Amino acid sequence: MDADRIEALRQALDAMPDNNTLRLLLAETLEKAGFAQEAVAEYRVLLEAGQLDQKTLIAAGKVALDVDDLELASRCLDAAVQAGAHAGVAELRSRLDEKLESQGYLRVVVPPGNAGSSGPWEVSPETVTFADVGGLDNVKKIIHKRIILPLLRPDVYQRYGRASGGGVLLYGPPGCGKTMLARATAGECKLPFLNVRIEEILDPYMGVSERNLHAAFTQARAQAPCVLFLDELDAVAYSRRKRVTGVGRSLVDQLLQELDAIGADNQQVLILAATNAPWDLDDALLRPGRFDRRVFVPPPDQEARQEILKRLLRGLPAEKPPLEQLARETPLFSGADLRALVEDAIDRVIDEALEHGGQPPLTADHLEAARAMLRPTTLDWLERAHNYVEFANQDKRYDDVARYLSSREVRRRKR
Repeated sequence: MDADRIEALRQALDAMPDNNTLRLLLAETLEKAGFAQEAVAEYRVLLEAGQLDQKTLIAAGKVALDVDDLELASRCLDAAVQAGAHAGVAELRSRLDEKLESQGYLRVVVPPGNAGSSGPWEVSPETVTFADVGGLDNVKKIIHKRIILPLLRPDVYQRYGRASGGGVLLYGPPGCGKTMLARATAGECKLPFLNVRIEEILDPYMGVSERNLHAAFTQARAQAPCVLFLDELDAVAYSRRKRVTGVGRSLVDQLLQELDAIGADNQQVLILAATNAPWDLDDALLRPGRFDRRVFVPPPDQEARQEILKRLLRGLPAEKPPLEQLARETPLFSGADLRALVEDAIDRVIDEALEHGGQPPLTADHLEAARAMLRPTTLDWLERAHNYVEFANQDKRYDDVARYLSSREVRRRKR
């Protein structure tokens, strides 16, 4: 059966060699039939053509490891990280590191003597402020009290023995403005903003991720006072307790060392981080002096959604849109979801213009049609958060989330 299917796929691919869907199907069929080496050859063609998504990059990397094609596995891992993949990345990196180590490979990109003396990150004054962030007034108040005031008035806090150091963790569903809030915090403090993305840290070769992380902190200290922002913190600091192997522990150890400022000084560096998965972080990160201040960033409320929609629609050729009604009908929509809604509505107007001519305005009907097709992306996160609040909140770490889950807006959405 497998042989017949493989032969049929090969014949179809011979007739349509540029059909990447057929090639992917052939690769997966070869893999399942036990022809890993042949599957790898097809995966390589797809990788060269840029036709592997996050999931298939991880799958291709694992098959490449099975046949000891470490070069292809490394390229798949690197591409997956660049694409923002999370699922399977840690396992693939762990297996690749073990293979490299067992075969005597230890590749380091940063020269030892000069590691971390500089980095690729631009550090420039941040111009975004809280005025540019729609809604989230309660979150802004918390950030002002916990982050901005201790930085601007350290004398007052020191007088009462309240330390102003340590890091601040922003957590919550994706697309709700954590990165924007971090930028705005830097703007409110009138400090430069150093944004460290996960793909600039993680590297498949042993020791390089740790050196990249050290380089980021070294550059921030050289630019102090400044704000250092670590996005997708769970990808760097995944819980050592949850790891199936010891590989990856050293990166968490490196981050802890940087936070504790061993051999350095973080006094003039405000460290912010963001994560969609706080439950996957290593517990050691949440101890005093590290990320001991945590701020829950929920989906925007109705007032915030109305403000976000107003900004997204500003300058567009539109009839007066019913913003209040639209905001009321989009509970739990993230800022990113609202942007997707507006873009979908605009696409509908463009389709009309191309089909019938003229320059039709954006109307309430376009917005409502777009809204009816969208589901808030925060729902999956809130469901997972509910499980942690119910079964793993003994230390009251997620009380802010618990209060939000019991709010009227969440209850309304469930009805």
